[in-house]
Amino acid sequence: MTGNEKPGIEQLHQPENFQLVKKLGHNEIAEFVIGELKHVRWPMLVFYILSAVLLLMIVAITTANIISNFMSWQSFLGGLVAGTGAGVLLVIPFHEGLHGLAYRLAGARKIKYGMDLRQMIFYASAPGFVAGRYDFMLVALLPFIIINFIFISGIIWGQPFIQWTSLVAFFMHSTMCIGDFAMLNFMASYHGKRIYTYDDARSKVSYFYVSR
Repeated sequence: MTGNEKPGIEQLHQPENFQLVKKLGHNEIAEFVIGELKHVRWPMLVFYILSAVLLLMIVAITTANIISNFMSWQSFLGGLVAGTGAGVLLVIPFHEGLHGLAYRLAGARKIKYGMDLRQMIFYASAPGFVAGRYDFMLVALLPFIIINFIFISGIIWGQPFIQWTSLVAFFMHSTMCIGDFAMLNFMASYHGKRIYTYDDARSKVSYFYVSR
């Protein structure tokens, strides 16, 4: 196997070459994400800084509106509701579809979509497809980049109501991407090593291996 060639599942199971470092049941994802919040590596740092900046902007605009009433409260509350709905609910099919597209761009042929309402998570997976670090970065970040680019465009070029709605949607969607950043954060803990992951559709488990 060359340096640029990804191992197959059979090769990952060879203990002399690879070590299993995480076996993540899909019913444990919420707990896993919460655990990663405590480990501040570059993905979580980016997530925290962006979330803080957007939240401060929302608070600043809300405070300014209270003081100067530059936007009618009907428009203000309407934008808050519309932005929350767009950032949390309406983008879900698009978000997961972009995860699936990223998997296909990385070389996966079979994509599976699902949800776990108990954990309030929605997901796209590529059963049996081995994803390396950069494959997984593409999968994790493509929806974040494309959807938030749309919201940023609304902030820059929209009318005041669209700008406000887009800002709220940007914040809410970025917050909903916390699972993607948590996965990247976990993989970042193995900096300097080759790390691979694949999903087992039958057992609903994701496996993470690193090179020895």
